[in-house]
Amino acid sequence: MAKLLAYYNLCPINNIDDFLGLSRDVDPGCVINTLGRNIILVVKLSNQRQIRSWTVLDRLSSKVVYDFRSERYVGVFGGRYIRCWKRDQHDMNTVKKIKLYRTVHDLFCLESGQTLLLYTDGSCESLESALKTRNKSQQDEAGNVAVPFVDTKTHTIRDVKVLLLDNGTPLLTYFLRKEEDGSMELHYALLNPADLKVHKTIEKIVVQRIGDEIRLVSACVVDGSDGPSLLSIWSDSRIFNLQLSLGQSPKREEGVGNFIEMVHHLNVKQPLSMASIGKDYVAFYANNKNQDGATLVLFNVQFKVFQAKQYFKVYFVSSRIWVVESNILLAFGQMLAVVPFKISKEQLSDMIGSQRTFDLSHTIDDESINEECELLDVYAFDEMLSKLPKRRELELQANGDDATVANGSGEAPPADKPAYKWVYSEAEFEEELRAAYRESLPVDVIESSLLPKDTVQIKLFNNADVSLGPLILSEKFEIMLEELERCGYSEVEICDRVVPWLMQANLPEDLAKCLKRYSVVSERTLIKALKYALTLPATNEEEEEEKEEQEMEAGTTPKASKVKPPKKDEPELPDQHIMVEAQANHPCRRDLLNIVLSCSFNRKPLIAYARKELDFRTVRELLQHLEHLLTDPMAMLSETLHNADTFDSDEQTVQWMMVLLDSHYQQFILSTEEPIREQLQRLLTIVERHVGLLGELQKLSPSLRRVLEQKAQKSGRDTNQWYCVETITLY
Repeated sequence: MAKLLAYYNLCPINNIDDFLGLSRDVDPGCVINTLGRNIILVVKLSNQRQIRSWTVLDRLSSKVVYDFRSERYVGVFGGRYIRCWKRDQHDMNTVKKIKLYRTVHDLFCLESGQTLLLYTDGSCESLESALKTRNKSQQDEAGNVAVPFVDTKTHTIRDVKVLLLDNGTPLLTYFLRKEEDGSMELHYALLNPADLKVHKTIEKIVVQRIGDEIRLVSACVVDGSDGPSLLSIWSDSRIFNLQLSLGQSPKREEGVGNFIEMVHHLNVKQPLSMASIGKDYVAFYANNKNQDGATLVLFNVQFKVFQAKQYFKVYFVSSRIWVVESNILLAFGQMLAVVPFKISKEQLSDMIGSQRTFDLSHTIDDESINEECELLDVYAFDEMLSKLPKRRELELQANGDDATVANGSGEAPPADKPAYKWVYSEAEFEEELRAAYRESLPVDVIESSLLPKDTVQIKLFNNADVSLGPLILSEKFEIMLEELERCGYSEVEICDRVVPWLMQANLPEDLAKCLKRYSVVSERTLIKALKYALTLPATNEEEEEEKEEQEMEAGTTPKASKVKPPKKDEPELPDQHIMVEAQANHPCRRDLLNIVLSCSFNRKPLIAYARKELDFRTVRELLQHLEHLLTDPMAMLSETLHNADTFDSDEQTVQWMMVLLDSHYQQFILSTEEPIREQLQRLLTIVERHVGLLGELQKLSPSLRRVLEQKAQKSGRDTNQWYCVETITLY
């Protein structure tokens, strides 16, 4: 989960063109601010206090960085001269300048503490290597002059970034812009960890799409979970992502990668600034869609969703972004703003707008569509094969021709293709799929009029519920869910939209599947589903149970239930899963209500919604059902795949009781009715019985521990340690 905190202004900027940049300082929470060509400030971000500052006579050509290995500040003057000084140095003008034989484009401080020098010709090396080789000639031992990677007369270097891979290898990336036509090209290369020089060669990717009206708006390199990738935004509001192939040239047909998301709330007609702020996260600064200000938004590349947003009243075309520790520093207009951000670990899939626990295999995947949205692959089932005579296959097998294909042609299949098992009827085809579903793989087949003729859609599920089957809703609602998931809606938003429609359409089975399908539902939607479940009529089995309870309360003897006697050949306990079968065969009271009660919730907002939406009579009815869940050993709430490891039916039931008692506390206190008092007394008796069992277990704990300690001592020696005799000599 990512979150943007309130921003504040750090310092004013006189001219954004003379503002050279920012870098991290040796002191945590501080930043080196190269405010101008002659001014250097070290500022603490938390209180905006100035820690150190220097003023120089010579003009700086790049930002100042701190070299952690030499424990000195490093600055470049005029592109060719370097000065290194300690932090207690007061006058920088007295520091000796060191001349280099190449022009430095910029300095960068790596996470390892090394300082990287990037030259204007596209080459790079570490600060130690640059100081050692400053007096050497540009020619190698053979007398050849190294060919530059960048022609400074026609191209300019932009958006340089140095990433540190998981194996510790640095990766240098920068964009090369051709001034003649504005075309962009990405250069990236692995660096040697010792001297930070290019390991082999620089790889190049032309950032270009087919189409005269399509132009690149912005691009950056993202450090993702699957490796670094190129993220680009185009003028048609599309975002593309291309995985960088390290160590080998990328495939030409990949282009700019796969289309992953559309930009709806940002204006892509004007310049857009973007920067990678951490694993799988990118920050965008752009004009609003209605052009009424600017927006700073965080985009999750892994789950393809927009998350935290920060709005600004005015949008500035010239803007630049830096990231220092957990702060985004945004330079726009004549001000430098600091926007703190927090990125926590994944806890709830709905917070990041993804359905990670539910894997949908669509007929058309993102990987099956190229950048021009042309379909590359389809999946079809030919129903005409089912009409072939089965006798033909039997005759071929009788003749010993087992390798022939059962298609009437008599041709043998190729050696590289496996022999498929053919089915000859729709019933047989469905039976094979159902058998696969029962064994290991949940499979279902969907027929739709939207698909081509003789084509079906096969969907695979990894969270299919045995009692409900594959969690597929009705055709129209399933299409809605797929579209919402495609658009990146979170699970909470999907449930807030779909659950009211399902209740209005009176589809309790689809509602149950929807609540099982998604892991988290909002408390407001949960209360609405709870009220709907309480209004459903009881089943025949439930009506019989209620009649029996009423007869028991009236003192009459209920009718004896029919019990099937066991067969003589069958044992009394047919298998070891007797409790599982008993729970499955037990008449469940209010199936939909139990599914709603099984959903996870946040207690504080649920109490507020329950107090507002549920009346006192409904609360009493619900408490009676919760009491039944605690007293009946065969009645319990069912867990889902999302909470199967941590779900406890009794604990969930007690949590709901506490919510209802807290939400309607005053009604219970002020009520004088005797049935209410009896109901609360029964709940108190249940709680006291459970507390008593816990007390007995607590008394049993030291006895078990003492027995275990005694057994451990006996294993070492056979002496008895239950008591000891000590002899004391007094005289």
